[in-house]
Amino acid sequence: MSKILVIDNDDLFRQYLTMLLQRAGFEVRGLPDGAGLLDILAAERFDAVVTDLFMPEVDGIEVVINTRRQFPGLPVIGVTGARSDGVDNPCIEAMVRLGAVGVLRKPIDQHELLTILNRVVERWPESGRA
Repeated sequence: MSKILVIDNDDLFRQYLTMLLQRAGFEVRGLPDGAGLLDILAAERFDAVVTDLFMPEVDGIEVVINTRRQFPGLPVIGVTGARSDGVDNPCIEAMVRLGAVGVLRKPIDQHELLTILNRVVERWPESGRA
């Protein structure tokens, strides 16, 4: 069973993603922000990380940077409630440029998220293994 780390400071959205992914057959662990990311990644094996972009402590850009630096094969998918009028596009583009496999806008398309996760887990089956 593939294991996904979900990071989002919105408790309800994090719970929603957790239930969605569990119903799809994934094992899921949730964090309210990226502050403890490296400790958790060092202690547990994950096959992908799904992270919010804008969080108060450690944001999604830092999550991508830290994950890519310490666990370069571990896929990171961003999610954001950023407006689609282009105001936040530089942050979304930075997340992808720094190594996220993609960024989905909230409310997310469940099918799109599951398609991306299944693709990256198949493509990088050893992604989260040390």
